[in-house]
Amino acid sequence: MSARPESQKKDGDALVMERDRLPVIALIAANLIPLVGIFLFDWDVRYLLLLYWLENLVVGAFTAIRMFSVGGIGALPMVLFFSFHYSFFCGGHGMILLGVTSLAGPENQEAPFQESGIPFLIPLELLGNTLAWIKLNMPDLLFVPLLAMVLSHAVSLIRHHWLGREDEGRKAQDIMSDPYRRIFVLHLAIIAGSFFIVSTGGGSAAPMLALLVGGKIWLDLRLHRKAHLDRHRKATSMDSDRTL
Repeated sequence: MSARPESQKKDGDALVMERDRLPVIALIAANLIPLVGIFLFDWDVRYLLLLYWLENLVVGAFTAIRMFSVGGIGALPMVLFFSFHYSFFCGGHGMILLGVTSLAGPENQEAPFQESGIPFLIPLELLGNTLAWIKLNMPDLLFVPLLAMVLSHAVSLIRHHWLGREDEGRKAQDIMSDPYRRIFVLHLAIIAGSFFIVSTGGGSAAPMLALLVGGKIWLDLRLHRKAHLDRHRKATSMDSDRTL
């Protein structure tokens, strides 16, 4: 296997940057919406943590779409496995956040948590309980802010997956691991920043929350750009290998 010329690599990267212009605009716009909540509706750090948790569900849904797109009906077992595993991951994360968020402000109402005791339903129950809590206590997150996240990731899916064909040659199991790396790094940074804000007594201080939003946008852009550049380079490399 021969390495691609450096000029070809640069040309490919420039193509990705051009293709990424609209997704980046959509990503920034979606991530700026929380500033409206902070400055006009007195959101505190809890709202940001749970909104970013909701974004995880959006990422998971679009990952499943990508898996089906490359694998067809044959990818169904892998999609089901991913849905179970990812639901467990997000559900556990959500329940932890419900405990953490009480540090940032007064206690809210409690949603009626459901427990069936059936093992394979635990991931869905964890997700359902977190969503029920948000619906009862922070229903405004489920409308414009969540819709903005959906539209942002939909634009990226169309531009990069379908038009840019970045996942061409990949298997469903390869795509399945994509969201975990980004979520782990991003949310580790978000939670660390949130704990710092809460520990300094700034859980509802607009300037500190705006800094958290700005930091999230910066890191999200870096992770987004790196992921798509890596996928494009890998897809291009596979195309080059097939022509040799």
